[in-house]
Amino acid sequence: MENVFCGVDLGGTTINIGMVSPHGDIVAKRKIPSGVKKGVDYVVDQIDKVLYECNGSEAKEYKTVGLGIGVAGLVDANRGILKEATNFPGWRNVPLAAKLEDKLQLPVTLDNDANVAALGENSFGAGRGHAHMMMVTLGTGVGAGLILDGMIYRGAWGAAGEFGHITIKKDGRLCACGRLGCVEAYVGANGIVQEALENLDNYPGSTLRHYDPEVLMPKDIYNEAVKGDELALTVFKNVGENLGYGLGSVVNLLNLQRFVVGGGVALAGDLLINSAQEKLREVALNNSEEPVRIIKASLGEQSGIVGAASLAMAAI
Repeated sequence: MENVFCGVDLGGTTINIGMVSPHGDIVAKRKIPSGVKKGVDYVVDQIDKVLYECNGSEAKEYKTVGLGIGVAGLVDANRGILKEATNFPGWRNVPLAAKLEDKLQLPVTLDNDANVAALGENSFGAGRGHAHMMMVTLGTGVGAGLILDGMIYRGAWGAAGEFGHITIKKDGRLCACGRLGCVEAYVGANGIVQEALENLDNYPGSTLRHYDPEVLMPKDIYNEAVKGDELALTVFKNVGENLGYGLGSVVNLLNLQRFVVGGGVALAGDLLINSAQEKLREVALNNSEEPVRIIKASLGEQSGIVGAASLAMAAI
């Protein structure tokens, strides 16, 4: 009977649960409403029920030997405590790992979802074979998970990886965090839209002028860029350059080998990554044996499950 590891991606609205082999293959998976508003014990019971169901069906020929869980919030990974999470009302200083261990009678490891996704890509995805890498998640916000010497780097208080709040422009745009000039203000979804709106007057023939500015989305800009709209193409070139500028500074500090980019904004692909790569080459010092590459994440929606399972594997 082969061992498998349970990976749990716990979000504010859904829980993704999967049974993952030591080779990174998902042998069973489920997606259920999280029910976090009903409290910690309810969520623990739901995870227990799904795990029991998987063990009795697709994973019945496997033995579950550990569980990893990633959650969007501030985590004390060493003690298995979820300190706080914006989308988890009433969840403060929750000993989530201990509660799951008591219920499941399995070793449980807990970490922030960005760290978990980075570990998954490092173990079985686009970062495989690179012991020094960072995964950047581009969406409404900009998050990151650091892998140094093949292990998650959490920092002194578990808050490492706030790449989105590195300052790249003194007295720049106002960021959602209240500071000026952050990476997120230029590379996050709202920053992409703002980049387009700020340049509309310079491109009187742009099809983006036909969109309602109140509902314009990055995907709209991407769609027009694919059609060749000059403003839309310029937007992604500028956004990519800002991303590459920030990543170049990270390389100079940490001497990383690879950046893996995921999240909704990363779907822009080469439109974004090519200009980011070019700017990275300009900013990063040439002290690496091989060029530092920026590539798209490969695990997609499964990164949370595979990453959480990788967390459990690393703990055994």
